[in-house]
Amino acid sequence: MCPKALVVPVVAILLVVAYPAGVHSDPPDVVPVSGEGDAFHLLHSVTVDGGEDSNDEARGISVAPDGTVYGAGYVTVTGQGRNIWLGQYDENLIYQDSVTVNGVANGDDEGYTMAFDGSGNVYLIGYMTMVGEGHDIWLGKFDSDLVLLDSTTVTGPDSNDDDGYGILYDSVSGNLYLAGHVREPGEGANIWLAIYDTDLDPVKAITMNGPVDDTDKARFLAFDDTRHLFVSGSMTDDLTRDYAIWIGKFKADLTFVDDVTVDGPTTDEDKGYGLVFDGDDTIFVTGTMNETNESYNIWMAKYDTDLNPIDALTINGPVDGEDVAYVMDRGSGGRLYHTGTFTETVGGTNIWLARFDPALNLEAWMTLDGPESDYDTGIAVAAGSNEDLYVSAIISDPVEGLNMWFGHFDVSTIFADGFEAGNTTSWSSIVP
Repeated sequence: MCPKALVVPVVAILLVVAYPAGVHSDPPDVVPVSGEGDAFHLLHSVTVDGGEDSNDEARGISVAPDGTVYGAGYVTVTGQGRNIWLGQYDENLIYQDSVTVNGVANGDDEGYTMAFDGSGNVYLIGYMTMVGEGHDIWLGKFDSDLVLLDSTTVTGPDSNDDDGYGILYDSVSGNLYLAGHVREPGEGANIWLAIYDTDLDPVKAITMNGPVDDTDKARFLAFDDTRHLFVSGSMTDDLTRDYAIWIGKFKADLTFVDDVTVDGPTTDEDKGYGLVFDGDDTIFVTGTMNETNESYNIWMAKYDTDLNPIDALTINGPVDGEDVAYVMDRGSGGRLYHTGTFTETVGGTNIWLARFDPALNLEAWMTLDGPESDYDTGIAVAAGSNEDLYVSAIISDPVEGLNMWFGHFDVSTIFADGFEAGNTTSWSSIVP
């Protein structure tokens, strides 16, 4: 059943204050736990602690056209809650600068992912807490010196949490494409997609409600070579189940073309995250799928651009817990790099890194454990231009709570043959 498209009714402008954030850098403080295929060689790393022994979490990481590395997330500040954080590093993760942004409600504010235009400006999407409204989608524009040039918020018609997750700069139109969710009365969380110009003025926005009124979210975006926009996320397609993996296809003006949902073998939630186009009529999607007696498993799938499934696999860690592939990027030779979460007997929940070839052969993988054997997870990856890879992660510290961690890896080792790891599953169901 095709979701219904609606126009988002409210766009609000908010002025915020940005100021430098404290950054705490350490030597590498994660250690390898397990792996196969020696492809990930840690060159540099940095840990960011907000300084108040409270949780500070990384979200996105991106490499600008000039090679500058940007990380995003939040730091916790007493009396202000979570503040949006944007950091700037050179190609060796040497700290350059950072800013935080605090909303007027002194509540939870987070930055998620970034995009860059041709003039060196940085665009960051996330959410900001507003008085009486919960979260609003937040979009900020910074110059290359991290000066906040402009910002805007978007609130749905229901005074509840609205979050922004994905952002994509389209060099053809010169516009920004945004993804997230807004709350609408009687429908719960609905998928939200929007086009903004680089002055942060809205061009077009739509929301989509799934077949049943519950939770629908859009997360990441990619264009194919025919100017069709693909979006990953999750959608509730059956009230007897939690939400399913969702992939949507749209024209460049956000006209709906097609979508699919993928339900795992249990009734528990399945989520779509990373999304890339390979330049050859194929898209790849990552996420997590609940499987019988195994809880969350890493999920990866391959589709053609008509949304016909080509292949899929799941990977279960040695301990039946949380295994998730969050974000994926495409490196040289079409190789696909993943990061996420892998649950193991040593270290508990660990950072997961993996490399697949375009045929979904798992070429190499490794896991990393933080200074405390607790919650450690990779959040995002970004392929550099010189056979290197940048990773953002969250690590647990016994004193400081959760800290941001950014790693720089050499991934120049090439493998002629892949090898299998984990278990695979066939497609459970695909609902057009």
